[in-house]
Amino acid sequence: MNTPLAESLSVVLLVAVLVCAVVRPFGWPEAVVAAPAALLVIATGAISWDHAGAEAGHLGPVIGFLAAVLVLAKFCDDEGLFHACGAWMARWAAGRPGRLLTAVFALASAITAVLSLDATIVLLTPV
Repeated sequence: MNTPLAESLSVVLLVAVLVCAVVRPFGWPEAVVAAPAALLVIATGAISWDHAGAEAGHLGPVIGFLAAVLVLAKFCDDEGLFHACGAWMARWAAGRPGRLLTAVFALASAITAVLSLDATIVLLTPV
């Protein structure tokens, strides 16, 4: 596949995956759209199997870490941790934006110190 066509296909599929990730049609997880999009990019030759494999190998540790953090986030959500943190910060802030910002900053700092910035983003988004 020629480069402009490959790039156009890749951009269109990326936009489709991002829209589906935000809109969540039918409550489907992102993988329902992302996995077929990735296979389509490879099947059409926009990216070779070798290149895809090399990138997956290079990004493997990062992908594994993010997958583990997402599992942790799911368990935290199931146990009500996000709701409890949000309620605590709202009570402590008592309607004052400065105090709410301080509470969010303190919680984000603690999570970043213990885990990482990526984990903070994944874990604090629901809060």
